[in-house]
Amino acid sequence: MICVIIPTYNAQGVLDGLLSQLTRQVDRIVVSDCGSADETIDCAIKHGAIIVAGAKGRGQQLSLGANWAGDADWFLFLHADNKLPENWRNSVERHVKRRPDSVGYFRYRADASGLWPRIMDFGVMMRCRWWRLPYGDQGLLIPRAIYEAVGGYPAQSLFEDVAIIDKISKTIGRRKLRYLKGSMRVDISRYAEKGIWTKGWENLALLKAYRRGENVETLDQRYNN
Repeated sequence: MICVIIPTYNAQGVLDGLLSQLTRQVDRIVVSDCGSADETIDCAIKHGAIIVAGAKGRGQQLSLGANWAGDADWFLFLHADNKLPENWRNSVERHVKRRPDSVGYFRYRADASGLWPRIMDFGVMMRCRWWRLPYGDQGLLIPRAIYEAVGGYPAQSLFEDVAIIDKISKTIGRRKLRYLKGSMRVDISRYAEKGIWTKGWENLALLKAYRRGENVETLDQRYNN
C-alpha cells in the first residue's frame, strides 16, 4: 500500500494538476495543509484526499501527513507543484518490488525551456551522483520501515529533505538511494524571477551554512526574502 503525502499552502494553482495524476493511482493521498486561504482544501476534497491541518513548516507538515498514512507500507512525499513523469506508477511499482529496502527518487527536470534550465538539470544530476543528495522536489519514495527507523521528518522549515536523507544515509548507506525511472518536472519560477544563476548560488550558500550548523529558522528567513 502506497500513501502519497503532499504539504500545501495556498497551492490551488498547481495542486489540481498533481492530484489529477494521482487519483485512482495510489491507495491513499494525504494533503497536509498549514492554513491555506485559497481553494486548496476544496481541490483536495474534490480528489478524495485526506486533509490534515497543522503548523506552518514543511518538515512539520510532512511529519503530520505521515502520521495519517494508515497502513501504508510506502510513503511517497511530493511537493504540490510537482509534475510526475507519464509512467510514474510503473516506476514506483518496479522499485517497490525490486528494491524493498531502498529509497527512491526521480530525476530532476526544470519545467522550463532554454539553456539555463538544462544547466540546472545537470547540476542536480551531479549533486545526486556525487553526494547522493536528492531534494524533496524530486519526490522521495520511502519504505515505512526505513522512515520509522530514522525518526521521520524533523520539525524544521528548511532543509527538512536534506535532514532526512542524511539520517537515511547514516542508517542504511547512500548506495540505498536509487533513481526511479523518469524525470520529475519542477517549477522554477522563483529562480526565473531572480535569475537562475543568482538564485542557484544563493541556495548553495544556504546549504553550506546549514552544513556549518547555522540556525535553520534564520536560514529560512534568508531563503524567503
